[in-house]
Amino acid sequence: MNPLSNISTAKKSPTTKVKTNKVTTTPIQNNPSTGKDSNTAWGLWLLFGLIGGHRYYLNRKGTGLVMTLLVLLTAGYGLIITIPWMLFDTTKINKWLAEYNPSPVVEAERPTPDVIPEADEIPTVTTSIPDEPVVEVVTPATKKEKPNIVKLQKDLYNFIVLDIETTGLSAASEGITQVSALKYVDNIKVAQFNKYVNPECEIPKKVQFLTHITPEMVINEPTFNEIIPELHEFIAGLPIIGHNVNFDINFITTHGYTDQQIFIEDTVTIARKKLPELENYKLETLKNHYGITNQSHNSLDDCETTAFIYQQMRDGSTEKIIASDLVESTESSDKLTGLRFCITGQFMDMTRSEIKFLIEQNGGRVTSAVSGLTDYLVDGEQVYEGLSDGVHSSSELKAQEFINNGGKIKIIGLDELNQLVA
Repeated sequence: MNPLSNISTAKKSPTTKVKTNKVTTTPIQNNPSTGKDSNTAWGLWLLFGLIGGHRYYLNRKGTGLVMTLLVLLTAGYGLIITIPWMLFDTTKINKWLAEYNPSPVVEAERPTPDVIPEADEIPTVTTSIPDEPVVEVVTPATKKEKPNIVKLQKDLYNFIVLDIETTGLSAASEGITQVSALKYVDNIKVAQFNKYVNPECEIPKKVQFLTHITPEMVINEPTFNEIIPELHEFIAGLPIIGHNVNFDINFITTHGYTDQQIFIEDTVTIARKKLPELENYKLETLKNHYGITNQSHNSLDDCETTAFIYQQMRDGSTEKIIASDLVESTESSDKLTGLRFCITGQFMDMTRSEIKFLIEQNGGRVTSAVSGLTDYLVDGEQVYEGLSDGVHSSSELKAQEFINNGGKIKIIGLDELNQLVA
């Protein structure tokens, strides 16, 4: 199924030029203790709408309870009723919010001949003034509504796989640094979208090591708002698959991406049903289950991983795979046989799991702590904020203690490890 969506643009209505006269509307009493937050209401609709979470928040507790009981007492079959009910509520939520958040006192200048607001940008309130004509008094524009998110529960063969990298976890306060997407038609990858993005905010050091994206890499790149048209054209209304896809959708819609409806499918939800024996459903865990060894926390690589995992689970392939066909296996050797390694810190060129894989593929052994048997400590940059002395990790301190006492351990960097392998 290729659900398509259209975006309609309201026509601008003409605006009459009038003389400047200051007008104040009648104040409306508003009790701040009874106000309701729009983001909270829509967030509850998105996360718990199927069981009426937003209705509890907006004091529609009776019908909220009905939705909850429909789902719980029917072992989930009540979703047939609550899904349309939840979608219908998208027409009601803003009206309910308005009951708790009445318009504040408005004091504004009438538009002058030189500055005339666009009619489709600023809603208007008309008020009468004795012995004078009716004029328009501007009020602040309301926030754009987010698109309707529809979660699918069916096998897809035409779809988009989407993943993003960000500067943090809060869509409201953090930025986007990378957006990647793969397009599949008839289950075949036909196109790729990959953009680095200027987040217009700081990238924390620990996030740089996690995503391998530095400020220098994105400083001259377009902002997310600038790539929205191209991303919208690429997605073209196709269903979006992602791992914990709600996170990605929340970020891009918060930062300006919009559509009438966005259809989604989450590999986390599918994995919980198809692979109940797994200890957790992190992408790294699923990668290990399916024998995938490509890099994590790069959105393009994560798209490749998610696409492969989705296809496997969709087609009923749930058995553990030792070697994946998704990426080529690293050539193994015995160059590090008999040597013990410990890894500490973070590395910009490789993740710690990739370094561990490199060592083990060449016959070495990786331990979690430094001991008298450790031959090498592979030392990266320390970004953890809870270091005992504020500078060195416990592994670094232990290794230095062994060195001072004549131990065999050596502290090396990633370049030196590559030389050992080479």
